[in-house]
Amino acid sequence: MLNQLISNTPIYVWAILGFLAFRGIKSSVDRELTVRAVVIIPLVMLALSIQGILSGFGADPLVLAAWLATMTAAAAVSWNMVSDKNIRILADRGTVFYRGSWGPLVMMMAIFVMKYIVNVALHVNPALHTNMQFALISTALFGLFSGLFLGKMLRVLIMYKQAMSEKSVFTNQVTA
Repeated sequence: MLNQLISNTPIYVWAILGFLAFRGIKSSVDRELTVRAVVIIPLVMLALSIQGILSGFGADPLVLAAWLATMTAAAAVSWNMVSDKNIRILADRGTVFYRGSWGPLVMMMAIFVMKYIVNVALHVNPALHTNMQFALISTALFGLFSGLFLGKMLRVLIMYKQAMSEKSVFTNQVTA
């Protein structure tokens, strides 16, 4: 059965897995990123989450509320976990320094595996599309993972904006 599942998986799914693995492995080493690069993975994860919810369960208000609630809670936790020891804004370069971590790879693989399992379950048992318990658990997990990425991204963007504002004020004082 596993062989049949894998062989019936569309090629683009394996391309997404490859992209996520590549980005996750790159995250394991110290790196300097542009602001654009900081938002790529969180936005991809958010899009995958929303797509998974809508394609699997539709726009049911209770399902969307479960997703939003867990995403908000996870974003708050992630926001508070951002540390100056692991992330620094390099205002003079206009970039963000990230200390290497295997956490993003683990998170991306968890989201991918969860999305894969949910899609397989829905394909094998179409009745799960209308099973509210399955929908709430699935969407809450999608929200959890998305929120962890989103909270960190938002915190880094705020840190970046503050650092760039301070640099601008300092530059204006020096040139005045």
